[in-house]
Amino acid sequence: MKKFLPLLSVSLLLASVVSAQGLRYGVTGAMNASNFAMELNDLSFNPDMRIGFRAGFRVEMPAPFIYDGFYFDGELLLSSKGAKIDTTVGEQSADSTVRPYYLELPIHIGYRYDFGGGNVGIFGSFGPYVAMGLFGTDKVTVGSTSTKPDTFSDERLKRFDFGLGLRAGVAMFDHYRIFVGYDWGLINIAQDSDNKVNNRNFYVGASYMF
Repeated sequence: MKKFLPLLSVSLLLASVVSAQGLRYGVTGAMNASNFAMELNDLSFNPDMRIGFRAGFRVEMPAPFIYDGFYFDGELLLSSKGAKIDTTVGEQSADSTVRPYYLELPIHIGYRYDFGGGNVGIFGSFGPYVAMGLFGTDKVTVGSTSTKPDTFSDERLKRFDFGLGLRAGVAMFDHYRIFVGYDWGLINIAQDSDNKVNNRNFYVGASYMF
């Protein structure tokens, strides 16, 4: 709960300034191709990407006080991440699909360059994100036995995540954004301190600004 309060506070701050001069808001969505960077003791493993989604609300604020074309943006997202993992336990194979769902808040600084009379522009941005795990049910199969443990149980993943992200794309007709991006999780989210798990996520998506 203590880790969730800073995320909630920043979200409320974004909402409170939505009427500020120059601030724009919109909706955004993307396809996630997520995976884990992993170091697990005493296990051979082969993580593979899992396809998910991210969807939510977006705000943009121009920052001409830095230089013309610079801006800040923030999003409040529901994001589905995780990975598919093949492991070996003794002489048995084990397959696990990890399916966490996060409330995620990325905050970026970016630069946009317009051409073609201002109808088309290209942009790039980077910045941190914070995320809080909301829910998730994994699927684990060992031999012929399947179980569905809670993703955020004491034996699996921590709820809080923090990382850095990059994004680039095209802006069209002042309303549309098409982009690709990548996020690096910087926090070990494994509950077991002997293991190391970090989120990785590539995404492709679009936004509409009102």
